[in-house]
Amino acid sequence: MDRLLTPDEREHHRRMLTLVLDRWEDQAHTWENGALLPEEVVTWTAEQGLLGAPLPASVGGGGWRAIEAGLLYEALGRVSISLASLVNVHGMMAQTVARWGTPWQRENVMPALGAGKRVAAICMTEPHAGSDLSEITTTLAERGDDLVLNGTKVYITFGQRADDLLVFAQRAGRSEACLVSRDAPGVTVTPMGDMLGLRAAGLARIDFEDCVIAPEAVVGKPDFAVPVLVPTALEHGRHAVAWMALGMLEACFEECARFVRTRRTFGSPLLDHGQIQTLVTRMGADLEAARHLCVAASRAMQDKAPETMRSVLLAKYFVCRVAQEHTASAVQLLASSGVSERSVTARAYRDSKVLNIIEGTEQILERTLAPLLVGAAGAVR
Repeated sequence: MDRLLTPDEREHHRRMLTLVLDRWEDQAHTWENGALLPEEVVTWTAEQGLLGAPLPASVGGGGWRAIEAGLLYEALGRVSISLASLVNVHGMMAQTVARWGTPWQRENVMPALGAGKRVAAICMTEPHAGSDLSEITTTLAERGDDLVLNGTKVYITFGQRADDLLVFAQRAGRSEACLVSRDAPGVTVTPMGDMLGLRAAGLARIDFEDCVIAPEAVVGKPDFAVPVLVPTALEHGRHAVAWMALGMLEACFEECARFVRTRRTFGSPLLDHGQIQTLVTRMGADLEAARHLCVAASRAMQDKAPETMRSVLLAKYFVCRVAQEHTASAVQLLASSGVSERSVTARAYRDSKVLNIIEGTEQILERTLAPLLVGAAGAVR
């Protein structure tokens, strides 16, 4: 990784690794047993300025560049994808409001989000609407001078803990999004357990029943939510997920490297066996490619380059795909110690499948990437 970073970025990366690993390494299994990050972890994340780090300084955030935020997600991903997801979903919601919110929302909502005094989550998925958000059935309807929200959202990451929600809905056939406090009358939060991965991410079902919304809580213009707000949130989320998956893969590779150097079978170190060499070479080569794609995506984002969307999609697509492949190889390689629920590899194996689904499955990303890649073929001649 160092070869891809400037001296300042390398120093920032070391600070993030020291900050996160020294404090929380080896805690993920305990958190997953509790099915939610302990409150002291949420408080620590806010006090360290990590929740607001990627947000613009103009709205109370840290003003970190994309590469600095990416290196933070990489460090968090090494420890726990649930911990990284806390920062990610907060950022997805807050970045969207920071960019498209009204002056009233920037003045009254953003300072607490930027400072990490309130935790945010984003509510898109419904029982019958996931990748295709045109199928959303949650409604926002006028009632006197106010609006009323009705509907159900599911699989809301940190829905059990978030203070403020950005909820996507339909209003007279147009897509809109509004801010809702978790404590508002008509909001019911129900924990969703027994997840394959992200077991400490406090997923929840959230029901809205005649929930009264003030008009100033609507974010953006009419029919703005799906075509404008969603891409903003997803760009932040996909960039973060790519880096989180990279950190998880880095941790797995280091675990495998320690094992093959010290374990002996049939009279020789594991690393001397050809089949093992194939596994670790493929893992190491894809890890190197993943680092390059993540750094390229961050640089495109912070430069506001025309290829930003393509770079972020490629990073998310590739890193999550190889993470799923190689975490399975890591479990295979470590054998009995790799299947322990407490092991880094078993947790990564479960989480990698979830990362390959959230913020766009492989198949959804291919719908955009395939035409982009084909269209660019031969363009230099």
